[in-house]
Amino acid sequence: MMIQSFAPVMDIPYYYPCNFPLIHEVLLRQGSISSLALLAASRLYCLPSCADNGLVKPYFHKLDYEEPIWEMYGQRELGSFEEGKVHMRQHIGEGGLFLATGTSYYLPYCEDYQNPEYIRKHVKQGSRLHLVDHWIAVYGIEDEHVHVYDPVPSKYMGKVSQEAFHEFWKGNQSIPELAPAKRKEKLRTYGTMDVRATGRLDSSGYRDMLIQALGTQISEFMTGRTIIQGERSYHFGQGMSLHLMKALQEGNEGKQTNDTLVSNLLFDMRWSRYFLRDLLQEAALWLGSPLDQHSVAFDAIIERWEKANQLLQVSRIKQRADWRVQLTSVMHQLIADEWRWYEALRRTVPQEACFNRQMEPRTENGYRDALLRIVLDSCQELNAYHNTTIPLDKGGNAPLYGRDGQLDSLELVSLLAVIEQGLEEEWGTGAGAALSEMAAASVPESPYQTVDSLVNYLERQWLPDQEEDVG
Repeated sequence: MMIQSFAPVMDIPYYYPCNFPLIHEVLLRQGSISSLALLAASRLYCLPSCADNGLVKPYFHKLDYEEPIWEMYGQRELGSFEEGKVHMRQHIGEGGLFLATGTSYYLPYCEDYQNPEYIRKHVKQGSRLHLVDHWIAVYGIEDEHVHVYDPVPSKYMGKVSQEAFHEFWKGNQSIPELAPAKRKEKLRTYGTMDVRATGRLDSSGYRDMLIQALGTQISEFMTGRTIIQGERSYHFGQGMSLHLMKALQEGNEGKQTNDTLVSNLLFDMRWSRYFLRDLLQEAALWLGSPLDQHSVAFDAIIERWEKANQLLQVSRIKQRADWRVQLTSVMHQLIADEWRWYEALRRTVPQEACFNRQMEPRTENGYRDALLRIVLDSCQELNAYHNTTIPLDKGGNAPLYGRDGQLDSLELVSLLAVIEQGLEEEWGTGAGAALSEMAAASVPESPYQTVDSLVNYLERQWLPDQEEDVG
């Protein structure tokens, strides 16, 4: 059983995440015009953003936008491999791709295949990597083989044995050696999900969405928002450039500064600009002049960012004493010129053209509901994989620890570690920092007695700053 007329894109730039090409192909099969550049822009991959600890990544969910192009729903675990094959055949029979998540460690065509380095790089002390499951799309299934589309990073389209696919589909959590690895999302066995367009885009709608993507980019970059959640700050657009300049200037003034922070920020600055370059080229193709001219000018901006990074790396290797002063001067001029480029682009794109914002910010009750869901999901995961017996049918009244509790001290620490992962998945890296150490804290009245008491404690300690979500 195979999908008919399936000729997907294979030549994907290396900086795209593995799920975007699959989502692109799903949307095309749903009759919507799509491009990788617009998909990335819809999740603000074009917008420079970082946390105050120097972690550079898209923080779409920190801002207040609706999903403009596509949405994921029905993310779930299937009960068995046999059940999974039933779902595959159903999707393929309807002409759709079946999306699956698992571990690249067991994909025979992948560099990670049973590679000890895959384990080592995730568990080594000080690693910044977070363990995530890998997406692939299934477009055919036979008695002994599954046909998969996996363009990033392997550029592979073809068949794998059902045995190999089964091992892949068990996921990273099936590999005991990866147990200590950091995680930023729930890992699944037989994981799958569905993707749909928020609205099918014809030629006119696609052009409008390109304009909205550019308008949102201009607005957010030039606004330069800083969002504070708990003890963590997140910088966007020009705010990230200023965060980098502040770190450089503190070093010039003799203050204690983190050279690694400066190096990481400057190295990672280019990724968002690569995505914006792709968006500009796509917009120029569909919308024409003068966007083609802005695209050429932005290529020169990117080249200067890359040269600034080279200047830093070479200067540090050669231990040049004046590298901070020299780099500060280069960056000051570059940031000013990039700002002027945005001013010129703003005169081209209608200022009112932006992605839709959420109608209502999440309320305090909404945050509590999210916390309760995270704690209950974590309890369920602990019951499933640690053989605990937390009575989840009691909901918030379920006992956890203490006289009537179901957990010993080690199991409590395990539960808090899982909750920490859930908090970071919901609100980003740092949201649950050091949560697993809470059990060792001296608290007059234990917050761990029941699910409700733990949620109350989390609500007081980790509730994100709601004013920042109003936008």
